[in-house]
Amino acid sequence: MGPFGQDAASATDGAPSPADVVVGRCWDNVALDAGVEAVEEGHLAAGTALLRESRDDPELRALYTEALGGAAVGRSAQIHALLSADTAEQDAADLLLWLGRTLIEEAWQIRGDGTADTVGPERFKLFFATLARARDPLLAAAEINPDDPVPWACLQWFALGMQLDREEKDYVWQRVIERCPTLYPAHWGRVQILAPKWGGSTEEMMEFARGSVELAPEGHPLTSMIALAHQERLHDVVRDLVRRRRFIAALRAFRRYYDEEVTAELLAAAAKWCTAPVPHPRDLEAHHQFGWAFHHTPALDHARWHLYQVGNRTHRTTWREPREFVRALRGLGLA
Repeated sequence: MGPFGQDAASATDGAPSPADVVVGRCWDNVALDAGVEAVEEGHLAAGTALLRESRDDPELRALYTEALGGAAVGRSAQIHALLSADTAEQDAADLLLWLGRTLIEEAWQIRGDGTADTVGPERFKLFFATLARARDPLLAAAEINPDDPVPWACLQWFALGMQLDREEKDYVWQRVIERCPTLYPAHWGRVQILAPKWGGSTEEMMEFARGSVELAPEGHPLTSMIALAHQERLHDVVRDLVRRRRFIAALRAFRRYYDEEVTAELLAAAAKWCTAPVPHPRDLEAHHQFGWAFHHTPALDHARWHLYQVGNRTHRTTWREPREFVRALRGLGLA
């Protein structure tokens, strides 16, 4: 039985539909689903309750902050209005963290996901102005809770978007890992900062990803950073060839990238996590990373196993659109 409730043999050309795919809610958390829906409808108390519950769990707090920030896009002023002189200090820290992350989400929505040459000057101006407002609330949240890594993890995206110099980005990264050396979304952000498309280098990005695999405790999904880095490296190679109008070479590069050596590296990293996995809020994201990668290798049984785990939920940065995800599932006999 596939993740859409169908036997592989019974799937027809019309099913499953991309409309069945849940985009962006890449978690297995009923409370967060309910909270995101409530915030999207304007009920901000649901967000503050979740943040209050996650104060002692950095991984969960990071996931809640990210998800609630996305749900509250367009409502940053309402979050700010919840702050007053009478707000309890820890409640203020929650609100400041949420406000900062929401401003980051609003800014990046203004910018869009394209390369810099696809963003016009007026949009860039509004992007920078919105993003700049995220700095102070995040630093204030960090001051109230000096042991909390999540404000610093959010500041990675501020630093990236504001095009801060490498020394400043490294400073933010150091503040994160001093507080939580294995924080999953911070490592994700660090891979992006080191990626060539943001001014980094392939060599440094790959070295960092391999170091993340070594750092990860047995059973921890942090090992999926190597899958993310390989995906970034492949896309960088293909983008470069397409820019030079070498379209056939780009197609060949895509087909040949996941060779025996890369596949072996992915298998070893996945085994370190999946042999004895410890439940983690980012499990579905890591399954998508490995599933996407293995889908392009001969190790299709591993692709099937990882993608079976995610059900009908996708991660925005792994699959370009729901149709691509559905095609992969059907090709693997999972739908």
